[in-house]
Amino acid sequence: MYAANVVGSMLTRWHYIALGAPLLLVAIEWRRLRTPVIAVVFVAIILATFEALIDIRLHQMRTAMNMRHFGMLHGISSMLLLLQVIAAAAAVVANEAAEGGAQAAAQTAAQTAGSE
Repeated sequence: MYAANVVGSMLTRWHYIALGAPLLLVAIEWRRLRTPVIAVVFVAIILATFEALIDIRLHQMRTAMNMRHFGMLHGISSMLLLLQVIAAAAAVVANEAAEGGAQAAAQTAAQTAGSE
């Protein structure tokens, strides 16, 4: 039971990071108007919210010694964490694509201006 309490207290702090970091990223990307990145990060925020709610419920179940749906909720929580990692990778890819597109447009504009 001690190990479960340690993990539970670590997850409580992780939820702040899992929700706070994407919110900060959305604020930064909002100014740049990178819609694909904002969309992927928004999905990650929704996933983190659901994961936090499930983890809170798991902690309540552990405290009350009610393990009826514990395994199922634990599996769902793990899958949501995996989906968050996938969303983070997709955000990186979308960001790279947006930066690559902006650099290509700048090079094309420079070449066009140079040929005139």
